[in-house]
Amino acid sequence: MTTVLTAYIDEQNCIGCGKCIRVCPTDAIVGARHLLHTVIPQYCTSCENCINACPTNCIILQTPSIAMSKYAENQLKMKKQIRLTAKPLLEVKPATTSAVTGDIRKQQVADAIARAKARRNQAQ
Repeated sequence: MTTVLTAYIDEQNCIGCGKCIRVCPTDAIVGARHLLHTVIPQYCTSCENCINACPTNCIILQTPSIAMSKYAENQLKMKKQIRLTAKPLLEVKPATTSAVTGDIRKQQVADAIARAKARRNQAQ
């Protein structure tokens, strides 16, 4: 078997932008926006898409791994495409805000401003 180098993310420099996750053809990079990311070496194909997408240059090819077959690589790519085109399990609807809730919030903000002004005037 051929040994290849897979991607490694330097977590000290990772800003969690998520660009590497979006360009990875096999979902080898996991993480969430504004959180640290990591690479699953078994899924990495060494395509270097993540290296080119990273704005902080914190991704390098360093971890030794066994090269996967073209069939396995294509299977991973197909799984990602299926995941991206699948219908979500839950439909998330945006929360509706009523005029009453908005009016209450405006009043709370106005009250907080009035209290701050009163404290400032009291201190002078």
